Amino acid sequence: MQRKISPVAKQAVEHYIAQSTLLNERCDNSSLIASRQQAQTLLAKQAFPTQRDEDWQYTRLTGFIQNQFEQKPATPLTSEQVRQYMPSFPVTMVVFIDGWFSEMLSDDLENLPRGVVFESFKDALNISGDSNKLFAKESDITKEPFGVLNSLLLADGFYLQLAANAHMDLPLFVLHIQTSDNHLSNVRNFVELGENAELAIVERYVSLETRAKATSCTNVVTQIDMAKHARCKQVVMQEQSDNGFYFNNQFIYQEDSSSYSSFYGSLGCQLSRHQNHIFMNGEHIESQQNSACLGKDKQVVDSRTDTQHNDVWGNSQQLHKYVLTDSAVGVFNGMIRVDQKAQKTDGQMDNKNLLLSEIAKMDTKPQLEIYADDVKCSHGSASGQIDENQIFYLQARGIRRADAIKMITHAFLLDPAELITNDQIRHWVTDRLTVALAGIQQ
Repeated sequence: MQRKISPVAKQAVEHYIAQSTLLNERCDNSSLIASRQQAQTLLAKQAFPTQRDEDWQYTRLTGFIQNQFEQKPATPLTSEQVRQYMPSFPVTMVVFIDGWFSEMLSDDLENLPRGVVFESFKDALNISGDSNKLFAKESDITKEPFGVLNSLLLADGFYLQLAANAHMDLPLFVLHIQTSDNHLSNVRNFVELGENAELAIVERYVSLETRAKATSCTNVVTQIDMAKHARCKQVVMQEQSDNGFYFNNQFIYQEDSSSYSSFYGSLGCQLSRHQNHIFMNGEHIESQQNSACLGKDKQVVDSRTDTQHNDVWGNSQQLHKYVLTDSAVGVFNGMIRVDQKAQKTDGQMDNKNLLLSEIAKMDTKPQLEIYADDVKCSHGSASGQIDENQIFYLQARGIRRADAIKMITHAFLLDPAELITNDQIRHWVTDRLTVALAGIQQ
């Protein structure tokens, strides 16, 4: 049944379907055409969610719907303009400008370690002998409204394959730069890790410094397929314009004895929503998901995890922390589902939130759904202001009250980042969080 939608929302739906139709008219890949057509049907039927939808009751899309963003060609940038966003430690660099892969600004990706293949998603569609596998999980992706939008306008992203026992010598650093006002960057990523393969990947989303006030939108879908004993360590840092919109859906499929760990940091955008969908489809799987989110002004910071334990001896650990000031709103929803088959599961989830103003607001909903009887699962959540006893303790040691508050806030927000095991990446992340905190504590 087609839902009743407002005239503005209807215009937005028609706007994006028209862009998708134009893309299909220029396309000769049957799998891609079919994926877009399916998404057109879904979007026309369900439109965009409203606050009447349970999963969106705290996250209003009014601003996104009113803007009606456009996919545009990438703005030419120089290596000097890009360099300021690169880390100081050695990495293999991949650059996207306005959602489009830039071979010129990226490192040489033709001579990666043995067993490692990198292609832009656009090229992978044409090169892959079986492009259907790139769309094999569309039924999962299009359960999410912005997964539908991603499929609707799918044009570029990256494809990364690591064969059995392959690993990269350096972390893969994927830099996304937004340059234009009213622009939609729509990115699809596909990562395939063979048995015993190992990957460290860092993704950074920024807006060009000269366009710091631009209103743009980034919409990302990433699929990670992990074979037995594969290991993936992922960091995602969202630092885009305070006027921007950011949506990211990640789908991680794990087989026996694989290990996935992630850190998400949210520092920008008027509205951001980051979601991890974890499918633990084998025995002895490990999953670790941590995040640090900072909200200021009128920002809405939304982060969600859905972790499905589908077999025995699974272990998942989560720590999510928010610091909110001004009239910012934080939203956290975490679900741990334990299948009847998934005995001996250990699933732990903790969400802690620090409110630095009287009008900042946190909506949190940790959930457990357990169908097995031999498990060890728990969740916890706490929100509040800084404990005056902590401030007094530091003041008693000669520290000014303002400095004491800064120290407590800093230690609180950086706690999840301290769990990053790569020293260079951890130091880079904590530096980014420290700079962002300094901006609200001046």
